[in-house]
Amino acid sequence: MLKNKKEILSKNNGLEVLREKYSILQRKLEKMKTGARRQNLKENLDDLKMELGWVLMDCGRYEEGLAFYQSIPWKTNGEEKCNGMARALTGMEYYDEARRLLERGLKRYPDSCALWVAMGGLHGSLGDDFESLKCFETAIQFAPKDNFAGLYNKAFILMKLGCYGDAVSILNDLIKKDPQDPRYFSDRGSCALDMGYPQEALQYYQQAMEVWQPSPDIYTGVCIYSGMCSAYFELGMIDESMEIALEGLKTFPEEDAILYQNVGASYFQMGWNKEAIGVLKKGIEKFPEDEEIKSALKDIEEEMDDPDGNDKPPIFGLILLLAFIYKRLRKRQ
Repeated sequence: MLKNKKEILSKNNGLEVLREKYSILQRKLEKMKTGARRQNLKENLDDLKMELGWVLMDCGRYEEGLAFYQSIPWKTNGEEKCNGMARALTGMEYYDEARRLLERGLKRYPDSCALWVAMGGLHGSLGDDFESLKCFETAIQFAPKDNFAGLYNKAFILMKLGCYGDAVSILNDLIKKDPQDPRYFSDRGSCALDMGYPQEALQYYQQAMEVWQPSPDIYTGVCIYSGMCSAYFELGMIDESMEIALEGLKTFPEEDAILYQNVGASYFQMGWNKEAIGVLKKGIEKFPEDEEIKSALKDIEEEMDDPDGNDKPPIFGLILLLAFIYKRLRKRQ
């Protein structure tokens, strides 16, 4: 397993490295006033701005990412600028602005796979899954041979719509095409979990973890840890569920409330009620806007107030699974 979050950030995001490169290029550009060399440096700097802006958004820092993309000229990088700004605006929940921007962009670049994917993502964020699916199918038509973004996002929407057979077919194909992408294994595990096959799900999550570790990122890591925890939980392997839940929370204590829910569910299942409530309250302190973790805490407290159950079904396993599904469907990078 990975040593710590710092290792993950340094391996995946390389923000410090990118910022240093950016500072060096800026200084070089300031010293060079004219000539072809200056123009070449400026183009390199714009490329680095796009890379840095995208990585910042991978970390959820949309405002910073937006600032970098806003500074890129429309004339030379119009499609990329539109795509980056739209992603930032969507992430910041400025949906109307993102829609207007993408509509203008698609008028200018109607065959842009990236912009159709972005429009599909916007519709997905607004809950319009069928329109989102149409956009991803259009993106696939214009996708370069080695670009699987449209296919991957189509699989995600199909999962959301409950069309697991079609989603599984796409994900299996993606795994064959690119077996080094942990997202494909992770989402394949999600399909298996949703379809009621926790043993199969666990195998896919374990494969995802193996592929993810050499080049980890935060978002996929959260999904893998959560999925493995849910799979163990459904298999009745509570000790293993507890172990992976604690490891996930230790690795990503600031990233997502679901990791606190995983630990809380495992504590509760083992009868450690005070510890379960304590970790959920810590999660609420970290993520005061997250309604799912508040609901989980409320359900635990109500169940503790009614220990005999009064013929109520056991709920917390469902809470864990529903929380995981909610996390997976809440946002897409």
